[in-house]
Formats: sequence, C-alpha cells, structure tokens
Amino acid sequence: MKTYSQLHRANQSCLVILILTVFGACGDSAPPAITVGAISYTEDELLGLSPTRRTTLAQLTALALAVADSSTGQLGEPLLEKWETERLLNILAAELTLKKNGVDDAVLEAHYLTNPEWELTVRHILFFSERWREPPHRLEARDKAERAMELLYEGADFAEIASQLSEEPGAEGREGLLTPGREGSWVPEFWAAALSLQPGEISPVTETQYGYHILRLEDRQIVPFPEARSVVSRSIANRIEDPTAVLQAWLEEDTGVTGNVRQSMALAEAIRLNLKVPAEEIIEFERDWDDITYRWSTALGFRYGLSTSEIASAALGALASSSQNATIARNELAEHDAMLRAKYEFTFSSPQG
Repeated sequence: MKTYSQLHRANQSCLVILILTVFGACGDSAPPAITVGAISYTEDELLGLSPTRRTTLAQLTALALAVADSSTGQLGEPLLEKWETERLLNILAAELTLKKNGVDDAVLEAHYLTNPEWELTVRHILFFSERWREPPHRLEARDKAERAMELLYEGADFAEIASQLSEEPGAEGREGLLTPGREGSWVPEFWAAALSLQPGEISPVTETQYGYHILRLEDRQIVPFPEARSVVSRSIANRIEDPTAVLQAWLEEDTGVTGNVRQSMALAEAIRLNLKVPAEEIIEFERDWDDITYRWSTALGFRYGLSTSEIASAALGALASSSQNATIARNELAEHDAMLRAKYEFTFSSPQG
C-alpha cells in the first residue's frame, strides 16, 4: 500500500505531465512566424500584421539581406536576364523588318556615316553628393566643384587636380581618367556633357545622380560600323514600320506555335543570325539595376554590413515607415516578389489570433 508522500509525488507527476501536454515542454519555443533566409520573426513581433503586410516584411527582409552582404547584383540576375532577352528580341525584330523591306548593309552604313556613334575618352573630377542628399550636402559639393573650376581657369593641370581633389575611388592613381565609353556606358547627363566637347575642352560643372563632375575630353573616335550596326539597324527599322508587329507576324506564320514556344523560336533565330546585345547596353542594364537597389536601400534604411538582428530591425522599421520614398520603394519591391523568393526561401506560419 502506497504511503501519503508516495501518492502526493505521483499526483504531482501527473500534474506536470498534464501541463507539459497542454502547454508544451519547458524550454520549447514556438516556431517562427516568418523566416527569410537566416532571418526569423516570432509571432509576438508580428502581432496585428495582416498576411499582406507579412509578405511585404518578407520582401523587405530579402532586400536587406542582399544589401547587407553586397549581393544585390546576384539578386538581380533574373531581371537582368529578362531585360537582355527583351532587348535581343528587339534586335531580331529590327533585322526581320530590314529584311522584309529589302534594306541591306550598304544602306545602313551610308546612313551611319551621316550620324556616327562615338567612343569618348574622358578625364573627370567628381564631388560625391547623390540626389537624395539634404540640400546643405548638395550645396557643399557644388561649392567644391566651383572652387576646382576656378583652379582650372587659373591654369592648374587637370590631371593633378583630379588626383588631388576627385572623390571618385581610385581617381588618384588614374588621375581621373576613365575607360573609353560609348553611349549607354555612362549616365545620360555625363554622356551629353562629354559629347558636347572637343578634345582638350573642359565642361561646366555637370550634375548627375552621383554628384557634381567636371569633365575634360581627351579623345573621340568613330565607332566602326560593324560594332554600331545593331544600334543603326534598330533606328532605321523603327522609321520604316513597327518592328514588334513584324516579329509577331513572323511568329504567327506557324499557327500552332504559342506562348513560351514562340519566344524560344525567336531566340533560336536570333542565335542563328548571330545577333547579340551590345556590351554597353548590358552595362546600362547593370547600372540601372544598381541605381534601383541603391534608391530602395536608401529609402528603406538598409546598408552594407548589417548583422542579422540589425537586418530584422531595419526591415521592421522599413515596414512601418510612412515616408513617400519608402512607400514607393515597398510598392516597387513587391513587383519583384518572385525574384526575391528565387534567392531567399520565404516560409510563413498561419497568423495567430
């Protein structure tokens, strides 16, 4: 027969088992409500957030992760591939249009010589002050550029001033000299300023999204026609008729072909014709993506080197931000949900309450 103390201990054990069964074993934690890559959020952190807002938080977290480890380039690879494919199809459409209308290379080259493409060699001085900066910062950078202009007007050597004053990384060793560029290699304002110069001439202070520049044109050379042909062909084709409609008609010649099969056929034809997207246009795509992610990260408060806890905090802060720029960034980011999920796995538990 059990003693009172034995019965008491047995009752206590049953009570403990009951508590653990109902509420979970001691020390166990609830599963994360959201997990994005290495970042997790508990249900307590997400109280009151709708499923839509939770998805937005996951998207913000994915971008913050990419910014933190400087992998936004890798993140954007699917989008860059899409842009390049679309451009290649545009080039194919132009070629089909020229062929349909009997326009050969002799006609293209004759036209090209009246308005050639240029490759420019430029030396420049840069004072960083991106357009999102506060007005005092912008004004200070502008004043620096104006003082540099005064030195140049007084006869200072441009290369020496670039080496001493330019804020571009590596400018000291290169004395401000850039790799020769073609249209699309640089942002439009910079290109326009360089193109307006003759060799040896110095530009006025020129504002771009990066800050304030002073340019000196070192040299300009006509791009050989074979290298410029893709640009010329598109320009001429667009003057004749709508190349997109020509491509569509070409695809519809086989009435049994639809959807993705049509695009595959078109890409195969572009490869057969040895068509390629010019390198400077690919560079332009990459720069556009860099500009987009830079604008997003600035508006949302993300930066390189954040720890996992700082990333989670920054993403929650970005979700709560009411600024116009943050709202725009969140809306644009939502359009790239599939791209974000391709790099970081999103997992959600069912919202509680």
